[in-house]
Amino acid sequence: MARTSPQIKIQEIFGDDSASLADAQRSARVLIAFDLAKVMRQMLDAGLLIVRDGRIVPNR
Repeated sequence: MARTSPQIKIQEIFGDDSASLADAQRSARVLIAFDLAKVMRQMLDAGLLIVRDGRIVPNR
């Protein structure tokens, strides 16, 4: 069975939506962290990643 990757959604956010570059970067960090945690949980559930000695590592 071929492995499939999760769908990636890219959304352009215009500069007018943020007061400053720092605000835009802060907002992006929160969204990226949320999505990364979600993908890692899915990979743990699927057995692609495992927790070994308190670290998340690929399951060989």
